[in-house]
Formats: sequence, structure tokens, C-alpha cells
Amino acid sequence: MRYLLPVFAGLGLLLAFTADDVLTRIVNRFNAYHQEFPQEKVYLHCDRPYYALGETIWFKGYLFDAASHRADTVSRVLYVDLISNGKTLLQKRVLPSEGMATGDFYLADTLQEGLYQIRAYTNWMRNFDDDFFFTKEFQVYQPAVTERNLVQAKEECSVQFFPEGGDLVQDIECRVGFKAINQSGRGVAIQGVILEDNKDTVTAFQSEHLGMGRLMMTPRAGKIYTAVFNHGTTTQRLTLPEAKPQGHVLIVDNLSNKDLIRVFIFNQLPATEANKELFIVAQMRGEVLFVAKGSTGKKTFVANVPRAKFTEEGIVQFTLFGANAEPLAERLAYVRQPNSILSLELKTDKAAYKPREKVTLDFEAKDAAGKPVLGDFSLAVTDAGQVTPERYPQTLVSYLLMSSDLKGFIEEPGYYFDPQNTNAVLYLDFLMMTQGWRRFNWKQILTEESKRPAYWVEQGLSLTGKVTRPNGKILEKKGINVTMFMTPPRQAPMLEVVPAEADGSYAFHNLYFGDSVKVMMQAVAGKNDRNLSVTLHGFPAPTVRLIKTPFQPVDIQAEAFANYLSRANENLEIERRFRLDKARLLKEITVKARRTEETDSRKIYGRSDATVKFDQMNASGATSIFQVLQGRVAGLTISGGGMEYTVQIRGAMNFSGVVEPLFVLDGIPVDKQTVATIPPTDVDYVDVLKGSSAAIYGSRGAGGVISILTKRGNTSYDWSKETIPGQLIRVLDGYAKVREFYSPDYSVDAPENRRPDYRSTLYWNPHVQTDENGKARITFYNTDHATQIQAQLEGACSDGRIGTVKVSYRVQ
Repeated sequence: MRYLLPVFAGLGLLLAFTADDVLTRIVNRFNAYHQEFPQEKVYLHCDRPYYALGETIWFKGYLFDAASHRADTVSRVLYVDLISNGKTLLQKRVLPSEGMATGDFYLADTLQEGLYQIRAYTNWMRNFDDDFFFTKEFQVYQPAVTERNLVQAKEECSVQFFPEGGDLVQDIECRVGFKAINQSGRGVAIQGVILEDNKDTVTAFQSEHLGMGRLMMTPRAGKIYTAVFNHGTTTQRLTLPEAKPQGHVLIVDNLSNKDLIRVFIFNQLPATEANKELFIVAQMRGEVLFVAKGSTGKKTFVANVPRAKFTEEGIVQFTLFGANAEPLAERLAYVRQPNSILSLELKTDKAAYKPREKVTLDFEAKDAAGKPVLGDFSLAVTDAGQVTPERYPQTLVSYLLMSSDLKGFIEEPGYYFDPQNTNAVLYLDFLMMTQGWRRFNWKQILTEESKRPAYWVEQGLSLTGKVTRPNGKILEKKGINVTMFMTPPRQAPMLEVVPAEADGSYAFHNLYFGDSVKVMMQAVAGKNDRNLSVTLHGFPAPTVRLIKTPFQPVDIQAEAFANYLSRANENLEIERRFRLDKARLLKEITVKARRTEETDSRKIYGRSDATVKFDQMNASGATSIFQVLQGRVAGLTISGGGMEYTVQIRGAMNFSGVVEPLFVLDGIPVDKQTVATIPPTDVDYVDVLKGSSAAIYGSRGAGGVISILTKRGNTSYDWSKETIPGQLIRVLDGYAKVREFYSPDYSVDAPENRRPDYRSTLYWNPHVQTDENGKARITFYNTDHATQIQAQLEGACSDGRIGTVKVSYRVQ
């Protein structure tokens, strides 16, 4: 393995070398880890930033491979949780197609007003830090409440200082980033000075963007440094981290050169540590893109990293390693590459419209070279007069390229991707210095031991559980088979059998079923030991962290907010009245028809010649079906006993002897021995077909037919009323049903179009697909409200390029 080294200051030459054992180990372990533990990213596009009770949250989920940012088609279950007050209120399991999934949450008016979270993840993502689940926080309001007690954030703020690379080192000039936030988690402006031993001023500083900024200082041995800063009328003091007497300082210059990223290494080490090797490794999304080698023999060296090394846009992690492959310092930098972002154009056919007028949006998607692209996008059109648009909100672009690789709350993430913001590059570098980074842990990666993932990649829904004795003890010697049976609506019945593990656990994978499906689990140990207890685990529900600051506050225009709550309350009332009026319109009617007998889908014949009902009186004390039938049907002769019964209808015989009837169990032909083993208590009734009545079965029914219909075989049988050892019955919700957003067509005169229409979300389309020319056309109708309308569209193509665009128009 060979790497090309950059020019080091003081060396003045370009070197090529064969990577030694340390560098080889670092790179090989890193590559092996990411091959063994590939990661995923999930993003949700929601139609609005906040909601009222009685409304619906519409969302589209995008699944990506974290390394390539291509659509993730591996995981086939996307979990979406609705969370409030630290509890998961609802969970939807949605089925992705080509890495995309759609769904919704209805906010019932029985819920409480407050701060909510929507969280999305796959089962595989649970193997890693849940900070990298997609999480969006939003406010839900009670429309009937018009006055609220506003809690003002305290004037006091919290400030953190972040030495670049990780540590302050004595007698080395260090660059220090800082971030100041208030009680609501928002950045606040501060200014102050750094004092040495609370006397001499070392340097002055002030924040530049959302409470962030940076300063330069050279800490001295034995000195204590204190930051004294002002926020508003309040003065605060904070002691800086103590400087280390020895160590390394890593500084990244990502601003001054358009072709290079310059990485500076400063060393302060004893003589015993001189002339030891140092390594710089730069990785992006799990791929090592640059390595460099230096030495502690010089106090300073610099690695010039060509920007051309990074063909994709995103966060680069620069890490300094020592001779023993231990990480010594680390810094993040953001690399711009325009070819990662699509060029999107969204245009209206008019500048202004009338209420309820048809709107046509023309959409075009191109790559950086101007070529049309095929992609799948989601579009939300909202009433800006009711729902105040967010200032620089999170978008697919900002999340996938930046936020998804960082920990913690990021204020106004869209700011750094708005081309109108001339200082975005500088302020994004501030963010890289002050935001948490934990997606990859070097100590974990460099550990030689490979850990087995606790959670698997789901190709479908999974049902897991455990089988024990009723007292909870595990069966150690007997093999256990677990049978699962379910009949999803409009699907073929599902029957599977799996062996349980040694500890009694079992699992059924790759299942597909929708909402409200009755599932039966049955376990048998050995040949016929059913004295077992079966449990069924629920679907994944990771631990919920309580919402703490920093959280996402929403700046809402007072007039728009009052208008929104008023309209939301009116809409709820209109819906209630509409449902009530619709119910009152139903008049009493009388239906006259002949009574029809219920048909059993297990029967291919019509009427039987005789039917024996297996009620408690008939079946009491009987050990065989044949004992119950004896003497109850004219022409039916049953003789013998045990497993050697002889059955004959109307004396049917041929040259070979007695011709016994065909035995049918719940519509399926079986042999006589099987019938003899069925407990009479499991039978609902038996039909007997004689002569021509049995002709439907052809030559097999020459001796007549005995059709046994069991209680459990009946589709209307209520399993839940049974308490049977070794059996468990549950009603489960599988994949969530996809609902379609209601978009009225005001070009037709329909009863539902006569209602007032002041919806805050005018239109939601989770699948706007471009054609081979990169174009798509969308149409919808305005509401009754004369207002400003905003349309936000975002999405991706299959190769990982993404984009977002918005347009607004007026209704007057």
C-alpha cells in the first residue's frame, strides 16, 4: 500500500513511501470496521414546522447509505416514532421503496399541547449511537387556547470554549473556538476578554455568528486563564481548561487557499519523545482519502492537502496519530463540492392567483453539468399567512451533508447552504470547531476484537419472542418448534415453523403484513409437550431521551399565529359539523330480500345430505369423531374402534371390498388416521355427502364424503377466547397503511367543495418524479384565504445527489 506524502515545511521535497505497520494498521482497521459496520442515514421531510391538535403530520422518509449517500435499498422497515414528555405515543412502521417511504401521524384532539419529537431510524441503526437517529422537534398547539403564558429566557447564558485539536498546550499559540447559548439553546452575542491570573488582559474576543467565534492565545506554565464576558447587562466569568505542559496542537486552515487545505502540527515534547513518527489521516464518510507522515523531531510541520482529493461535499475528519496508533488530536473541516448538489428550478405559471384558482408548478432538475436527472422529490405547499416559515430551516441538503454527522442541536442549519450568505464559509468553519463529533470512535475502531452486531438489517418485519415453562424456567434438553400462523386481509395465510434457540428465544424474519392482523404462536417441545409459556416481544422502541435545551424554538409572527390558531379551530369545528350533518342526512330505509344462508369458504359443495353439530351434548365424553357420528346419520355405518374404524356410506362396495368415503378436513382431503386423532372438542360440525351430492369430488367421492369443519379453521373463529398451553394469540399492527393527502378539485361542483377552506397545508405530494428530461408538472388549487403561499421541494436521485428549492406566490 503506497501513499503520496505532501510537502512538509522545512523538508522542501515530495516523498513517496511504503506505509509502515502503524499506518497500515490504522487504515486497514478503519476499512475493516466500515465494511463490517456500514452505516445508514435517515431524513424526514415534514409538511410544516408546527401543528395544532386535530391536524395531520405528513412526512416522507429518505434512507441513504452513510458512505456513498446513495439510496439505501437494504433496510425494508423504517420506524417513525411520535414522542412527547419522554414517552413514545405512537410508532409507525413504513415500507421503503427504492430508499423512500411515506406516512403520517394524526394528532388527535385528546393529546396535550406541548413540545413533541418525531424520530426515524432503522433496526440496523440501533447498533450505533442513537444521537444519529433523525430527530425533529416541533410544537403542537391546542387551537381553543388563545392566551398563553410566555416563558422568557433568562439573561444568563452558557459559554463553552473549544481548543482547536482538543487541548491547550503550554507555550504554543492555540486557536480556541467558543459558543454562547441562552436558556432556550439559541446562540447569543457576547464580548469579553481573557485574563491571566485575573490581572493581565491576554486578548479580547466577541462572537460573530449565533454566539460563535474564535480567538488566539498562548498559554503559559503555571498560569490560570479566565474569560470575563458580557451578555446584555450581565457579566459572567469562566475559567478556561488548564493547558497541558506537553502535547500536540492541530490547526486546520480551510479558508485561505482555494486549492489546498493546510494542516499545521505543533509539538511540545520532552527529549525522550523526539524523532517519533506522527501520522495525519483524513477521512470522509468512512473512507480514508489522505494520509501524511511527520516526526516529533521538528516542533512544527504542515501538510498541504489538495482539495481535489475530496470528490464529494461534506465533513472531513483530520486526526493526528502517534507512533503507537493512539489518536492525539482531531479537527473537523467542511469541504465544498458543488457537483454533490442538484440544480433545481421551481416556477409558478402566474405571479398571483385568486382564491380556489388552479396553480401549476413546473419543476426541473439538473446536475452540476446542466444535464437532466431522474429523481424522486417531496413537495409541501403551505399558507405563509398562517404558518410562519422557518428562518434557515433544516433541509435534506443541510441534514445529509452536515447535521447527520454532528451531535447536538444546530441552529439555523440552512444558513450555511444559502448562496446569499457571503460569510457562510467562515461561519461554517466556526461550527466545525464547536460542534460535537462522535459518529466514529477511533479507540473502538482500532480494537482488534470484532463485535457481533446486536441488531440485524431487516428485509421485512420481524417477530421475536421466547418459550419457557409456565414457571419461567428454560427447557435445556428438549428441542422446541414454534409455529406462527396469521391471515392478513387480502393476502394468503402465512404459516411458518422455526426451531427455538437453546435459551428458548425464537424469531420469524422477512414478514409482510399490514395493520390489525391476528397472529397465533404455538410451541411444542419434543414430540407433544405443550406445557409451555410463549411470549411475543414488541417492535423496537429505543430509549427516549427527555427533551432538554438546546431545542428548536420557533419564531412566529404574532398575527400569523393568531390567524393560524383561529383557522385551525374553525377547521376542527367544520369537520365536526360536517360529520354530524352527514350522519343526519341518512334516512331510515327498509331492505326486503330473501334470507341467504352464510357460506363457508372451506366448502366447495352446496347443501349436504346430513349435518352433525358437535356441541357439548353430542361430543361430551367422546374420544373420537367417529364415536360422535355413530348412529346419528342414516346410511352411515361405523364399526371397530381405536385407530381401526371402518366407515361405510349406504353399503358402498366393489370387487375389492368396502369403499370408504373421502375424508375432508377444512376443505383439504386427509386420511382416516388423521381424522381419528382430532379431538371432538375442536370440531364445529361434520357434513355427510351421499351419492350424487359427492359427485363434485369426482371418483374420489365414489364412497361418499365426510367433511369435518373445525372451530379453528373457521375464519370467524375468535382465537383470543381460547386459553391453550403452548399457544399465544395477539393482534399486531404491521406496516402502516399509506394515506393520500386530500387535495380538492374546485373545477367540479361537489358537495364537499361547498365548505369553507382555510387549510394551512394546501398541498402535499411525497412523490414528485422527474422524467428523462428532468421535468415534472404539479397542479393543485388554492384555498379561500388571500395570503402569501410558500412551496418547498426537496429530494434526491439514486446516485446520492440531492437538492432543495422553494418558491412563493400571492393569492389576492
